[in-house]
Amino acid sequence: MQDHGLRSRRCGALELALVRLVMATAAAVLLAACGRQAAVPAAPPVPEVGVLKVEPRPAPLSIELVGDVRALREVELRPRVTGVVERQMFTPGQMVREGQPLFLLDTRALDSGVADAQARLIEAEAQLQRAQQDVARYQPLLADDAIARQTYDQAVAAQKQAESLVESRREGVTRARIDRGFAEVRAPVTGQIGLQKVEVGGLASAGQTVLAVVSTLDPVVVYFSVSETEYLEFARRLEDAGRSLRREPIRPLELLLADGSQYRHAGRFDFADRAINPQTGTLTLRAVFPNPEQLLRPGMTGRVRLVYDVAEAAIVIPQKAVTELLGRQFVAVVRADGKVEQRPVRTGARLGDQWLIEDGLRPGDTVVVEGVQKARAGAAVKAVPVVVTGAAPGNAPGAAGAAPAPAGAAKK
Repeated sequence: MQDHGLRSRRCGALELALVRLVMATAAAVLLAACGRQAAVPAAPPVPEVGVLKVEPRPAPLSIELVGDVRALREVELRPRVTGVVERQMFTPGQMVREGQPLFLLDTRALDSGVADAQARLIEAEAQLQRAQQDVARYQPLLADDAIARQTYDQAVAAQKQAESLVESRREGVTRARIDRGFAEVRAPVTGQIGLQKVEVGGLASAGQTVLAVVSTLDPVVVYFSVSETEYLEFARRLEDAGRSLRREPIRPLELLLADGSQYRHAGRFDFADRAINPQTGTLTLRAVFPNPEQLLRPGMTGRVRLVYDVAEAAIVIPQKAVTELLGRQFVAVVRADGKVEQRPVRTGARLGDQWLIEDGLRPGDTVVVEGVQKARAGAAVKAVPVVVTGAAPGNAPGAAGAAPAPAGAAKK
């Protein structure tokens, strides 16, 4: 009985110790959980955005129009007489001077024509001499009534007919000599000649066969077109300024090449077509550009930048700063408290890689131009001033972009 009681007391003590161990473990777990729930998470860092302070400045308003470069004068060499090409007196691609011999046709048939014309002239002169002798012989006989008046009149008429024939034959000789001179095809203008289109030994037909093409390269012309709406807006702006297209009021034109670079020489407006093309609804214009280095070649394409006005105190920002949502345009503006405001704006003309802002921004506003995706409305940001490279058209070269249409511009 004593052993049984001892074992009972030992079992009770062991159970009590186990209970205490379980309670202590549970308490430790609860304390650890409470400690984790009580920890405060660290605040995320304030995002940095690049900003630009709005400062009004003059901005040239322009449009860019696709143009084709052509030679100011481009002449096809066509022979004026028919013959076989006997000699070629130039190297393809060289510069030639006006009047320089380029091709020589076979002259044997032409030389024969000159000799035949001269023989006909000699025959006519002999007939004239005989007619003059008849008149000189009949005239004193007529005074003495030794011959009939009719005979004398016939002699005078024959003399006049012979004189006319001599003049005709002389013109024939002149024409034959001119044709002989046309056997030598000369350069009509000073410029660069292309590849010959007829080889030596080939037959060239008068007025039909193209032997080669000569192009003037300095200056060159660029043809471009404007829509009827653009033309009307441009003409009204000039009219408001007391100018007109006929007095060449347009500022120097710029030419953007195919690689996006700006051509170093400025051009001038030269020509406007008399009528709108009914098929395309556009007006053809022409500009002249100096080409002393002969960089521009006929057949090249480029964009003509035409400055049609200058907006004074204009607000201009990079295009990447403007976002569009549901047909409306917005700009992220950092307020004085460091928070972002999404402000609706109205854009005007596109100036290279920048927008002209007509409404929505004021001088002194801080606009987000880099990290726009991080500038959410109402969020706090760290504004870091940035320097925007590039400039509006007319101030710096190389501002590439699609050709913009004139939009309502800020008032001057």
